[in-house]
Amino acid sequence: MPHGMFGLGWGEVVSIVTLGTVIATYIKTSVSRTAHESSRKDLDDLNNKLVDLKLSVGELTNLLKQFNKDFDKLTKRVDRHGNEIDRLNIDVAQIKERLGINDENHK
Repeated sequence: MPHGMFGLGWGEVVSIVTLGTVIATYIKTSVSRTAHESSRKDLDDLNNKLVDLKLSVGELTNLLKQFNKDFDKLTKRVDRHGNEIDRLNIDVAQIKERLGINDENHK
């Protein structure tokens, strides 16, 4: 009867354990490599989307800057027109005063 386990000799037991270890290491390496490649692909996809988002945010920032410039110009223009209307109202009031026209008489 051979000395070993399960009726196998020690050389055969060592060979089976070694083969099992090699197979387990290969499976572990394959799974690890697959997970690493998958993570890398996901990170690359995320990076591409972040670049697109960065460009979109940059474009939005430029549009908002242009909008603010246009709004400031429009505000200044409205203020100028308001001042002109106020001056015209004063001029009309002065003309009416010179002519002796009273707003209460015309109503």
